[in-house]
Amino acid sequence: MISFIEKNYFKINMLFLSVISFYCMAGLIVPLQQISANKFVTLGMTLIGVLLGGYNLFFKKVYLKVRKIEYLILFLIMNILTAVLVVKYGFSTNIKNLVVFFIYFFAIYPVFHSFTEKKARTLFDLFFSIVTVSNTVGVIISIWQFIMLQGYRVYDYKGLLIRQGFVESRLFGILASPNYLSIISLMVIIYLWMRLSLYNKIIKTLAILSIVFNFAYIVLSGSRTTYICLVVVALLYALMKANWSQKGKSILTVLVSVSLVFVAYNGVKYSSDLYLRVHSDEIKKNLANSKNGDKALSLERTDTSEENISNNRFKIWQSTASFVPKRPFFGYSAGNWYELGKEYDASAYIIKEHYLTHNGYLELLFYDGISGFIPMAIFIVSFILSILKKLKRHITDGQHNHELISIILMTVVILISNLFLSSTFYGISLLGCILFIISGYYFSVLSKKREGYRKLDEAEIKKVELGVMDYIHNLCQKENINYSLAYGTLLGAVRHKGYIPWDDDIDISLKRDEYDKLYQAILRDNDPIYKVASWENDARYPYPFYRVYDARTVYDNNYIDNDIDLGICVDVFPFDYYADVNQNMVKLDNYRRLSVYTLYGIHNKNLKLKNIVRYVLILAFRLTRVKSWNKKMNILSMQEKDGDFIDYLMENKRVSTKFDKSFLDTTIDSPFEDRVYKIPEAYQQILSTIYGDDFMEIPPLEKRVKHDDFQAYIKEG
Repeated sequence: MISFIEKNYFKINMLFLSVISFYCMAGLIVPLQQISANKFVTLGMTLIGVLLGGYNLFFKKVYLKVRKIEYLILFLIMNILTAVLVVKYGFSTNIKNLVVFFIYFFAIYPVFHSFTEKKARTLFDLFFSIVTVSNTVGVIISIWQFIMLQGYRVYDYKGLLIRQGFVESRLFGILASPNYLSIISLMVIIYLWMRLSLYNKIIKTLAILSIVFNFAYIVLSGSRTTYICLVVVALLYALMKANWSQKGKSILTVLVSVSLVFVAYNGVKYSSDLYLRVHSDEIKKNLANSKNGDKALSLERTDTSEENISNNRFKIWQSTASFVPKRPFFGYSAGNWYELGKEYDASAYIIKEHYLTHNGYLELLFYDGISGFIPMAIFIVSFILSILKKLKRHITDGQHNHELISIILMTVVILISNLFLSSTFYGISLLGCILFIISGYYFSVLSKKREGYRKLDEAEIKKVELGVMDYIHNLCQKENINYSLAYGTLLGAVRHKGYIPWDDDIDISLKRDEYDKLYQAILRDNDPIYKVASWENDARYPYPFYRVYDARTVYDNNYIDNDIDLGICVDVFPFDYYADVNQNMVKLDNYRRLSVYTLYGIHNKNLKLKNIVRYVLILAFRLTRVKSWNKKMNILSMQEKDGDFIDYLMENKRVSTKFDKSFLDTTIDSPFEDRVYKIPEAYQQILSTIYGDDFMEIPPLEKRVKHDDFQAYIKEG
């Protein structure tokens, strides 16, 4: 079974995304709602999602590999705890929501991680193509209803009597909600607009027609939320596309772009109003012939009066907010909020009217309390900050990645719409799917994409590292700084006259005063290629030691979740006077642990699901700066002012690796690959202390541990 899934893994994901995208659209198009309402269809879709999520969790181990997933796992855990705390009020709805979260977080969010960029884009386009076609067909039929001046009521799949066609001066059409569907129409416009240049002539023509129809529906739907989103999206798009080297021209371009959207919107609105006036007699006749004189089918919109401009939303939000302080930590749960809320205040507005929150952010706080709100907020904020940093780099390099821009614009639409809607997180929804599709695609594909860079192979990586080491060696010779190769690099120099065959990095060691001297020398030298990165000059830098790196290069790995671009480098370790285990050493190791947790993503692959404990700690320490812990570690490491032994203290000391303080004072030349670098004259004593007396023996195959694989790139040109 496992081999079958692995063999057909891509096809299974294609099937799942096809099913869930059409399932969500069917629920939004009233004539198709019987499909999504069918228990067997729902069960089948859910079963595929749960099985795929389970496979990703237990076999693909996505919890170790996909960025930011730890916050989603924490959110799921907090929802489980909340559901347990309110289980006496019922459990079925909360169980359904937990299943939805499981599908979101383990089937949808990591869907792109295991595939090449080309296959990932195929999955992304498949999902949005189904949404685009389905929504556009629904929009076209709805616009036809406007032209024919059809307005009527129909029972939806829940048995509720809902408006359809053109009613109360709004185009409902065959869609379930003009507010929600106009948001989807805007998503469709963004998706198509950013891909027009990729289509052939026929597809481009169809795409432009789809954009026109969806734009017309946005206007006719009368959704004020979507209108706000539309204006903001137009403004941001113009800002991102402008060439800010010519500020005057760019400002004019932005103003013209926003004005064009405004003119187009009001042009469609004016044309529709003119059309209605021309057919006013026919409208009056239809109203006169409506069943029981149903005034709800009039052209007068009843929900935009000055007395209630928010459609009761302000009153709903105020009532909902009043419940939060009564259960601030875990909240009321999505399934039992009504029953539980009645016990606290049966006279509250949302209880009497049984209203939903109509605000995605307040909804999170109300249902899950701060325990659920914080991890989801960190996930969203981390996603936003990451895409903005990526955008900034693109603008600096003069690049325009259409996929990145479309994801930013879609994210903005979701963020704004969640101020007025509550249809993203709880219960399977199209906006929820879109949120985790675009964030998953970004973290698994776009964040790793290196435009203008060429991927390096292992031999090229080592060549770049040797270039960095040459720079350090020459600078140390010039500045009379005493350094030596360290750890596996020292062992490689002695035993292999170069790299250990299964190793691929370079480490050097210096006494603390020499360590500081080298750092300052690199800063003064200000070489255009070789730079130094430390916690002192970059608050995002995650390690307590510094690195000298090639600024033309970057690399990606899977065990550090950080947006800093770390280049191919040489690690530089300070050696301080060693103190036997005491209170300061224990404190130092505690700070080291906190620093590791604050890296916001270091995973221990051997811990497997026990990483959840790490995630809880990451959540706590993500609120602090890694720089503060690194500073504490360095201060504590220098507490001892003298002694007989030295060591690198900022690591967990399972066994003693201290050695005589004089061992780093005298160095000799040693061949390393086709170069000559410095090693301690007392290299035998040092290597024996660290690796044992048999350090010259080649270890068995199972003990030849290679560093985690990473992809490295160098800037072209």
